[in-house]
Order: sequence, then structure tokens, then C-alpha cells
Amino acid sequence: MKQMDNILLIDGNSILNRAFYATQNSFLKNAEGFATGAIFGFLNIYLKQAEELRPEYAAVAFDVKAPTFRHERYEAYKAGRKGMPDELAAQLPIAKELIDAMGITAIELPGFEADDLLGTYARLASEQGLRCYILTGDRDALQLTGETVHVLLCSTQKGRPQTEEYDTEAVLRKYGVLPQQLIDVKALMGDASDNIPGVPGVGEKTATALIGEYGSLDEVYAHLEEIKKPSLRAKLEENRELAYMSRMLGEIETQAPAPLGLSDLRVRAVRADVLNALLDRLELKSAKKKIAAMGWLSAQPEADGTDAPSLFSLLDEPSAEPAAAGSLLSAKEFSSEVKDFLYIYPNGGDSRHLYFDLSCGDEPALYRCEGAVEPEIQELFERKNLKKVLFDAKPFLLYLLKQGIGFENLACDLTVASYLLDSTRKTEHIEDVCRFLTGKQLPVNVRILKPMREAAEKRLAENGLTELYETVELPLVRVLAELEREGFRVDAAVLKAQGEEIDARIESLSRDIFALAGHEFNINSPKQLAAVLFEELGLKSGKKTKQGYSTNQDVLEAIASEHPIIPLITEYRQNTKLKSTYIDGLTNVIEPATQRVYSCFHQTVTATGRLSSTEPNLQNIPVRTELGKLIRKAFVPTDDRHVLVDADYSQIELRVLAHMSGDSAMQEAFRSDKDIHTITAAQVNGVPPELVTSQMRSRAKAVNFGIVYGISDFGLSRDLGIPVYEAKRYIESYFRQYPGVEEFMGSLVAFAKEHGYARTLMGRRRYLPELNSAKYSVRQFGERVAMNMPIQGTAADIIKIAMIRVSEELRKGGFASRLILQVHDELLIDAEKSEQDEVMALLKRCMQDAYTLDVPLKVDVTAGRSWYECK
Repeated sequence: MKQMDNILLIDGNSILNRAFYATQNSFLKNAEGFATGAIFGFLNIYLKQAEELRPEYAAVAFDVKAPTFRHERYEAYKAGRKGMPDELAAQLPIAKELIDAMGITAIELPGFEADDLLGTYARLASEQGLRCYILTGDRDALQLTGETVHVLLCSTQKGRPQTEEYDTEAVLRKYGVLPQQLIDVKALMGDASDNIPGVPGVGEKTATALIGEYGSLDEVYAHLEEIKKPSLRAKLEENRELAYMSRMLGEIETQAPAPLGLSDLRVRAVRADVLNALLDRLELKSAKKKIAAMGWLSAQPEADGTDAPSLFSLLDEPSAEPAAAGSLLSAKEFSSEVKDFLYIYPNGGDSRHLYFDLSCGDEPALYRCEGAVEPEIQELFERKNLKKVLFDAKPFLLYLLKQGIGFENLACDLTVASYLLDSTRKTEHIEDVCRFLTGKQLPVNVRILKPMREAAEKRLAENGLTELYETVELPLVRVLAELEREGFRVDAAVLKAQGEEIDARIESLSRDIFALAGHEFNINSPKQLAAVLFEELGLKSGKKTKQGYSTNQDVLEAIASEHPIIPLITEYRQNTKLKSTYIDGLTNVIEPATQRVYSCFHQTVTATGRLSSTEPNLQNIPVRTELGKLIRKAFVPTDDRHVLVDADYSQIELRVLAHMSGDSAMQEAFRSDKDIHTITAAQVNGVPPELVTSQMRSRAKAVNFGIVYGISDFGLSRDLGIPVYEAKRYIESYFRQYPGVEEFMGSLVAFAKEHGYARTLMGRRRYLPELNSAKYSVRQFGERVAMNMPIQGTAADIIKIAMIRVSEELRKGGFASRLILQVHDELLIDAEKSEQDEVMALLKRCMQDAYTLDVPLKVDVTAGRSWYECK
């Protein structure tokens, strides 16, 4: 798979409503007088996103015309809202027919709003390693934004629909708070459109300032006495219940019972005959023309997946005159013309569509590959002195690896180059990358690659990124393709047995929960669970009022000691998530023929330079709980002749911090190979190492790693469950012990403010416009990133170098063993038993010698019959 799969979730009511009012003055109707404006507008908005995102999964969520759990808790919720206009209501069922004909699933759920379904499926998509886009006209959805969840906010400007994409940083820049904090801002300021009361007299500016300063609604009320304005303090105190009720009303539910599984949302083949008839009936000629251009109105046979992929014709416009693109040559003629560069264009990122260009002289020499790769072309791929240029090279290399075709001298991958120049921008579409690199909008075909390469090489050199690009990122492309080819064997029988054990435990927990509750109920329903906890059992002063309650994990942790039912619910949730996300999720992606899973590794996704993986997301295999660790028992070597060899960097980020800060005390702790957390605890608490308690060490560990992430006294107090003043004193004591660290952190922020970016030891950059924000909370976020990115990014660079060296050493040494996985600071090899000792030594050497720091890089190497045994 070439990249992280996309899922597009659409707020049907919101988009149709916005489209209806945007086209209201156009009086769009067919000959029968049937209004079509909302459908027309919806199609335009959807088709634009479908064309840009090419989602593998899609769903349209609709509201149900019935009260929701919010109405039951607050009767006045959305009171006063006008009903749906008749003209719009009449278009709704036709819109659903169109949606179905286009292969998209419509979903709705009684008792919940469309927003709740969007939130629930966004969570499920993130857990399954999908990149999620939420298309809506409702700003409330911004609270769902996260690392892999982006909100496409639709608005109308001058009568035309406009879509603005929001990620976490965009929300911060726009609103001055993190996405999840928007819920608490609304709790204070209210929302007249939904009749959410909020705190009377508190507006958006004040609400944002309070949440920006204290972090959450809970903390605002915990520090009420610190609020200087008596009138504001009084308003907050008098309307505490209104604030918490407003938060309940404004928070999108992400744990709603999903009416369908995620796999049910995979985009189906378009029913061309039905779609064609509907468009003709509605007389939507321009929409039909656009849909026809997308190829949706011709028969679309379902792919059976039985044919092996092959290389075939790639021209963007096959009917184009050869003169418009260049002279097409035979393979023999083409190979004889090749000199310095070979430009290879896998059309649309699909390795099966190829276009080759020499770009020598005024008119390029072109070759179109159809069917099997001809010997002359294969020789070009394998020619070491011929520089190859591609856009998104990994899928192409993976294809060649699977066919046993060699490939040498990847000189330029434009996707990787663009990512290195600005890791915070998306690099999916060649049109966008071309505009970013060259400042021009050029016709999309193979000829676009040459000016893009020239611009990329110039800008990389200007930014001091050429060495990182050529020695780390480009060689890594091949390594990742090799990892994707190898896959990782998973024992389905082990997963099945674990699944049965977890099912039995879930059933046992359910019985115990029902016994404590006094009756059966749907534990997965937030509404029913809240009623049991706060109304029936009366937890957390939960007297029976119209006020609702959140049942998220933070709330449950806060009341864990109030009733024995809470730990059981927490364990129940852990088990159900483990079963659905990991046991079932992994089982569904095992390739039957090989009994392996083939994860897709992403090089250009994270802003820090770290790698990520999807389908399955092996980065998220649980490691903190014993139950989660057991899943690793299912990951096994190829057969009985193989063994897994695992190597893990020990505290690499802290070692990078010691090196970069130059702090002598921290460096000495690592050079003497002592436990850094015990040493820190002893020094901060003024006791000998042998008198350090487990609590002291635990706090020291939290501070050591927290410092890397720019932790505040508030953040540390929350993590350790101690008062803010105590956390502040601890951090001050820590910096007295490690003065070089405090000075270094300050210098990182100063550098970022002066230059506009943070950088790693190897020159990787992350731009930080947040540092210039007028909003305090946004600047604070920028400062935390300025402190963290150089450390985390350097650690990421080091393990990338290690991966490249391990792969090269295995290849040069003629080993049958293969590198199969990278997870955070860990590398895993599927080794032949006869090579085990050599491979363990090789792995340790390559990782320890990957980069020279002022402190040693420590690597722990183990072997086992499963991934679990390696830990």
C-alpha cells in the first residue's frame, strides 16, 4: 500500500444544509419543478474532496428525527431552532439514493447526532491507522482534530463553497487552544445556536483566556480563588452546574455504539446505471459531466485481487498528441539515449502506471511501458551510474522488489524532498508539491519532474539539508520498501486463543458490573453508563438533575476510589478495545497465503521526523499493560528455523539531551552507566542512591522524560497527582541539579524565535509560526515544540541511520536474515538460527555506532521465539 489509507466522514445534514442556503437564490429545479440546489451543492463539495483525497473509506452521517441523549438531559437543547425547510427535506431521500449509488455508506443512530457518529468513527479510524478527514460545516467538529484526524470546514464565501483544512496546529493558531479544549471554552461561553447556556456574562474572549491559562474547566474551578476579578469569580461560582452541563452538551461522543464496522465503510464500486439515471432525472448536467470525467459513469468491475500487478501505459491523457509530451521511443531506442537522469512518473502514485523521460535537449525522449518490463528497461533500473528521479518512490521500489527486479541510484524522491523542506505541510499530491517547490502550476505529466528536481535540490542546499537528504532519507526509502515486502508473520491461532480469553473476561466483567449496578444495561452506551453511575449509584455528588455527565477515562480515574464498579468498567473498556482494535484488527489483515501482516511505513507524515506505520499500525501495539504485551506472543519468526532478534535503544532521548545540553552531571551519569532516574532522584532529594524509594524514582523518571517534552509545573502536577506548587519546586530543584539542561532548553526556544524553526543535530527542521502568535497558549505550544523537536527528531535521525546500516550490513554479508520492523527506538530482525549470534552482534554494533555522542548509545539486544519473548 503506497501510503496511509484515507477515510472521509461527512456530516450529511450540515453539508446539505449549507449547500441548500448557498444555492437558494439560484432557484435550481428540474423540469418537474423539483428543487435540486442542495443536492447540486452537496455533489460539488463531495466530488472535490473525493478527487483530492481519493478515500478508500467513506461514510455520510445523518441526524435522526428524534430526541437524543442530550435532549433527555436538557430539554431546552436546540430549542428555538427552525425546522428543516420543506424544499430541503424533499431532497434528503434523493441525496441518500445518490450517496448509495456512488458507493458510499450512509449511517445514522437513534439517540445520537451525526456528530457523535463522526466522532466515534474518527476514533475507530485512528485506532486502525487510517488518516481521517471530517467534512462538515459545523465548527463543533474541530474538537475531534488530532494527529491523524483533520477537519475540512466548509463555508460559503461570495456564494461559493470554500473548504479550510484544520489540524491540531491550525486549531491552535485560529482559536488559541488545543482542539479538546474547545469543549471547555464552549462550556463557559455557551452556544446560542444550540441553546447551550454556558456561564452568563462570560464571552468567547474570557472563556478562551481562562482555558488557555488553566488548561481545562476542571482546573478553572480548582483555582477559582486565583481569579482576580470578583465579578467573574462570582459568575463562575454561581453557575458551576450550568458550566458542566454545557460541557456535556457540547462534547461530541466518541464512544457511541457503531452501527457498522469500519470495514463496512470501504468505498464500493459505483452503480453507474443508477447514478446516471438519478443525474438525468435531476437534470444536473454539469455534475454529470464532472462525474463522467472521473470515470464513474462507465462500468466498474470489482477487482478480484487475483492478477499480479504489471507495468503498463501511463499517459495522463492517452489521447494526447505525442508532440505535446515528446517523442515516444522503443525500449531499445530509449535505453540507448539515456545519459545522466531517468525520470520515472508513476501516475497518481500508482506503481502500475509508468512514464519515462530522459529530458535531454529541447524535446525529451519518452518511453511508455506496457506489460512486462523489457530487458533494456530493467537494465536501466539496475544501472548504478544512472540517476533516477521519482515522485513517491517507495511504492515503485516495492513493486520492483516483489518482481525480483533490481533498482540502483535513487537520486531524487520529490515527496521526501518536499517533506524535508517543510515537515508540517501535506505532500500527497504532485500538483501541490510542484507549486510548493517551483512556485508554479505546471501541467501534470512526466515533464514536471525535471523542474521540480532542480528546484528541490537548490532549496535543500540553501537550507543545509542536502546531506541529511542524500545520506539518510533517500537510502531509507529502499529500506522501508524492503520492510513492507518482508512483512511480519502472525500466528492466527494465538490471536484466536487470546481473543477467546478476552471474550471470557469481558463476559465475566459484565456480570460483575451488572451485579454492582443491580441490573443489566449497555456498558458501551455513555448515556446508560452515566445514568447508572451518577443517578442510580450517586457517584461524585451525582444527584438526579437535568445535568449530564461525561464518562471518559479522565472522569473514571478521578472517581476510581468511590465505588468498586469503576475499576471494573475501566478494565472492561481496556479489554473491549484490545479485542476490537488489536485482536480482531490484526486478524483481519493477515495475508492468508503467507500468514504475515504487511504494514505500510510512512516516512513523510510526522513533523518530528519519526516514522509511522498503518494497516496495521504496529507502532501502537500495547506495551504498558501485561494484557497488551501478550499480543506480541502472536508475532513470530518465519518458521522453526528462524528466531526473532530484537534491539532497543536505552533512553536514547535522554542521552541526546545530555549530549546537546552539555550538562556535565547528566553526562557523567550516563558515562558511569548508572540508572539515570535513581541518580536524578538521589540528587534532587538530597539522599544517597541506595535510599531512593520507588516513588522518588518514579517522580524523577516523570521529570526526566517530561523535560524532553517541555513539561510545565501544571503538567507535572497532573501526571504525578501532586499540587502545582510541589511540582514547581521539584522542577526548580531538578534544574539546580542539571543547570546545563535549563540553559539549553532556553537556548532552543531563543533559536526558534530568532530563526522561525527548530532543528536537530543533523539539520532537520520544523517551522514554528506558533511562536509569533498573539495568543499566549499558541506561543506556549510553540515553545514546547521548540524544546522537544530537536531531541526527539535527533533520536529519530539516529535510528534511521541505524536501519540503513543494518540493512546494508545484512546485504553485504550475504545474510539470509532480514530486518522486518522498526517501532520507536526498536529494531527487529527475522534471523536464521544459524546466523543468530552474528546478527545480534551486527545489530548492536550498527545501532551503537550509528552516531557519535558525548555519552555512549546503549543498546539492549535479545532473541526469542516471539516478539513477547524478546522483551
